[in-house]
Amino acid sequence: MYYIVWIILVAISLWFSLIGFFWAIRTGQFSDQERARYLPLAGEDLMAEVRNPSRWSREVYAVAIILGMGLLVLLFTVGMVLFQNRR
Repeated sequence: MYYIVWIILVAISLWFSLIGFFWAIRTGQFSDQERARYLPLAGEDLMAEVRNPSRWSREVYAVAIILGMGLLVLLFTVGMVLFQNRR
């Protein structure tokens, strides 16, 4: 029973991926590759990040908090498993 759920999840994911891929081909999403390579850089101000490189941004603090919470949950889980096996 456990494996059936994962097989269904993979099948649904594959199905939606194929639908998206064929939609992209049909609507011409891949037709202009020369323009597409520069789209991630559109509107970027690269010099704004160099003004104060020693100060951490809010994103760095957010990632550090998320990683810290994940580490605490991992340590709690390992501790629970180790103490449960001692009984």
